Amino acid sequence: MAPSAVSMVFTVENAKTIGALEKGQKPPGGHSFDEALELAGFGRVQIVLSILAGLGMMASINEAMGMSIILPASQCDLDLDAGEKGIVGGAVFLGTMCSSYFWGYLADTRGRQLILKYALFATSFFGAISCLATGFTSLLVLRFLTGVCVAAPASTVYAYLGEFTTPSRRSQMLSFASIWGGVGIVYVSLVGWWILSYDWVLTISDSFEFKPWRLLFIINTMPGFLNGIAFCFCPESPKFLVSQGRNEEALEILKKVYKLNKGTDSTDGYEVTSLRLDPEDAIAREQSENGSGGLLKSMVQQTLPIVKLPYLVYFIICCVHNIGAFAIYGGLGLWFPEIMNQVFSQDATQVERKVCAILQRNETLPVTSDVVLCDDEVKIETFLYTLLLGIIGCIYALITSAVLGRIDQKVMMVFNCIVAGVSGIALQFITNAYAVAILFCLEIVFAGYCVLLVNANVVAIFPTNVRAMAVALTNMIGRLSCFVASAVIGLLILQNCPVTFYMLSGLLFLCAGLTFLLPKK
Repeated sequence: MAPSAVSMVFTVENAKTIGALEKGQKPPGGHSFDEALELAGFGRVQIVLSILAGLGMMASINEAMGMSIILPASQCDLDLDAGEKGIVGGAVFLGTMCSSYFWGYLADTRGRQLILKYALFATSFFGAISCLATGFTSLLVLRFLTGVCVAAPASTVYAYLGEFTTPSRRSQMLSFASIWGGVGIVYVSLVGWWILSYDWVLTISDSFEFKPWRLLFIINTMPGFLNGIAFCFCPESPKFLVSQGRNEEALEILKKVYKLNKGTDSTDGYEVTSLRLDPEDAIAREQSENGSGGLLKSMVQQTLPIVKLPYLVYFIICCVHNIGAFAIYGGLGLWFPEIMNQVFSQDATQVERKVCAILQRNETLPVTSDVVLCDDEVKIETFLYTLLLGIIGCIYALITSAVLGRIDQKVMMVFNCIVAGVSGIALQFITNAYAVAILFCLEIVFAGYCVLLVNANVVAIFPTNVRAMAVALTNMIGRLSCFVASAVIGLLILQNCPVTFYMLSGLLFLCAGLTFLLPKK
């Protein structure tokens, strides 16, 4: 069981304590935050915020997955070999990993909404000027800086949306928001297909030409920029305000939530007149009042609750989950279009072969080609299978959003890990190219969905004062594995393809087992 401070705030059963009071009767000392949120109702506010949170996730997906389409088109102009493409493709994850800790600290001490809007604008800026890269080094630096900025929306949106949603609907709304991750993959594939179908060239100078692949950087970052504008008009998380002792501001926001959800111009029907301090908020407020000694000491104090029992155990389990999920979703996902090109490039007169036999025979993923002529044509398969990946992700997210309220979150986690793991093992025995494509999509989508479930668990387990940092740290560890996987997975496949897939599947099975050690919520 989780510690009492968490249980009091994040269990569905506690949300039902409102019914224990007579109608119109106010609890002594005021309402708890979850009681006040329950009375504010569920409606258009949560739906709109889930869409905005989803667009924040989409911004992260666009910057990461968009590179799998841009890199093949830019490799000749930037003189990139396959190894450099793997490093550049993973640079966003590396930047995210390096900055997640700091963004988590700022979100927990300065506010979720404030960090989200500025980070989204910064992401759009560095994402757009990536089009000015002239070589491997400049592109690596710009993509790293983009990753530094996108780390904030990639993690903080989970805490922000979760704190506007009652415990009984939290996982379901986070799942609904994740649909936009699939939309992001569909977006980058369709936009890439459209933009790269042109072959125009704008000559800026003797050493710089602006081609369609450069425009793609700007187009991919537009949803993040619009999302930043939208967050300028959103309120701060009332749960964060309560943890900072700003109860009156939190109550005003809850009243607005009530009016919007109920469709009224008056808050006369809203019974909450004061907010009672929950145990976790009392701890957070005490830490905030006593915190001093500079930035470094404050960050250490902010982190200590995460690395103390029993939270340390839960934190380690969530990190292992994210290592497995990100390695497949980000690392294998980055190479997915090129792997599919290899699979569908078989000679039609040959007998169909297993995927590992194809990859190890071609031996083209991580090896620099000696051919003088450089081929920067992005084949139609790259767009088609990336599009298929996004569509499957959207459909599965919709289905999961519908059933999460009825099925335990742990069961969903175990189910996702097992399906992804079995798909990875089955790839070793299938020869049909279309079946291979479907299995790859299932492995990547189901593993990627584990990221959402892990973040939903972190939001539920950790208290308000360290929640954003806990999400950021677990994602930081996951994105480290994502960077490593994206940089070396091609080499690992060529060295021993079956063992590589068995290792990735085994990691998912380990995650499935560890799920049962997480606390009940």
